[in-house]
Parts: sequence; structure tokens; C-alpha cells
Amino acid sequence: MLLLSKTDNCNYLEIKSETLSDFISNSANYTNLTITTTINCCDDTAITSEINEDVIDLRKWTLNFPVDSTLIMQGLYFEDIYTGQQWNAFSTTYPVSTYMCSTGDITLLFPIIQAWFTANFGVTVTQTYTYNAINNVCTYEITDLPTNIKPVNLHTKNVSGVDLYTYFEYFPINNLFFTANSMIMSPQYFGGNEFVDGIYSVELTFTTESGNIITEKNCFFLDCKTACEVSTKLKELQKIKEVENATNIFLLHYTLTEGSNCGCNCSELCELFRKLCLELNSSSCLCGCV
Repeated sequence: MLLLSKTDNCNYLEIKSETLSDFISNSANYTNLTITTTINCCDDTAITSEINEDVIDLRKWTLNFPVDSTLIMQGLYFEDIYTGQQWNAFSTTYPVSTYMCSTGDITLLFPIIQAWFTANFGVTVTQTYTYNAINNVCTYEITDLPTNIKPVNLHTKNVSGVDLYTYFEYFPINNLFFTANSMIMSPQYFGGNEFVDGIYSVELTFTTESGNIITEKNCFFLDCKTACEVSTKLKELQKIKEVENATNIFLLHYTLTEGSNCGCNCSELCELFRKLCLELNSSSCLCGCV
């Protein structure tokens, strides 16, 4: 069964299932994965992404490594996707001129990064790079990260002291990535900088090497702000003794929370959320299409 959840900091949406875990561990047994998502039953704005057999490389992260030899590297940052905590893998600054891609000296940076992972997580990561001499483009790649860790960015300063940030890219789908046993979506995948509360539906369609089709789907009430708004509204209604309205709001929110991941009809959750939005007159509710 497909299960959806949010990280504690509401920065990511996590999807798990036995089939998905097998797809991650044994990707050679599959030829395709189609991911379809909707928010609040808005089928006309559904997002569909596809991973085919040519690009099944599930935990690859790439970074456009600087080729400007005048830059000074200030930090290489990694994040715990569940807590939001970030760390700098560098204990000091490093001049890019010492680690140029064009000379192959970027590999001198690899042991520094590996030492940080060994000290903090006891794991060995895989690091590689490619250099396009014609376009003078360097691509740094890191894989085999700990399950809960993702790279964030490389922080540099130029000769004028201006801070520059180069962000890691997800592969093969931007703003979506895989841990050892789950799929993680960022709010940018849905077109925003943060999640907006609502009913998130995810459907995964797997195609195996033998041609079998496996489809899994579920809906989830993503609640980052609504619970606080419900609490505030209930206090207001209690003061003016609007017991019936307070009870209605409480039951709507309770049903949405308990109804998540039930595998039932998504349209029912969307309708409940629409009613709750109207009761709260909430600015954080994404009420379109419900």
C-alpha cells in the first residue's frame, strides 16, 4: 500500500510502499515508473513525470562546479531531510584554483568530503566528475549518501566578497529524489517555495521487465498550518459560545487527519477540505478545484 507523509518541518512530502522500495533496490527489474500527482482533486493541473529504463539512476546528485579560479569555497552544505538541520562539510575555506576541473585536481577535494561523511555517518560516498573542455563546464556528482541526507549547495565568494550559491540538482527529475526506501518531493515540484495545505494525491505506475503493470495510489491531507488555524478558530468560537460551529470544525479536521492514507475516495477528502476551508475562511487553504 502506498503511504504518504510529511517531514516534521513540512519541507518535504515522503512516499513509501513495498513496490517502490523494490523499484529503488532492484531498478533493473523495471522499465518505467510514471508519477502522477494532483492537489485538491484538480485533474486539469495534474503533474505527470516519467522515469524510463534509460535514466533509472535513483540517487544521483549533480552540481555545476565552479570553473572561475578566483573564487573561494566557503562551504559545502548537506541537510537532514527529516529535521531540516544543515551542516557544512568544510572545516575551512578552499580556493577553487587548487581544485580545478580542467586539471583533474577537483579529485583532491574528494577525500575532504569523504572524511566528513566517515566521521559523521560512517559511510562511503561515491564521487565523480566530468569536464566539458569545449564549453568549460564541470559537473560534480555524488551518490550513495546516507538515507536521510541530501546535498544542498556550494557556497563561494568572489574577489569582491559577494556570496554565490550553486545548488545541487536532482536526477532524473528536478525537485524529486529517492532515499534508500522512499521517494521525496519538495514543494518546488508542485510549483511553490513551500507546501500549501490541501489534499495531495499520488499515483505510481510501475512497468516491470516482464511487462506487468503495477499501480498504487493514495491521498494525504498535508497539514502544515491548518491545525493551528483550527485551534485558533475553536478558541474564538468557544468564547462566543458557538458550540455547534466549533464542533463541526473539529470533526472536519479530525476526519481529514484520520482519513489520510485510507485508500478511499479522494474526492471525499477534497470535499471535506473544501468545507473546512469555508468554515475557517483560511488564507493558507488551497481551495481550488475542491
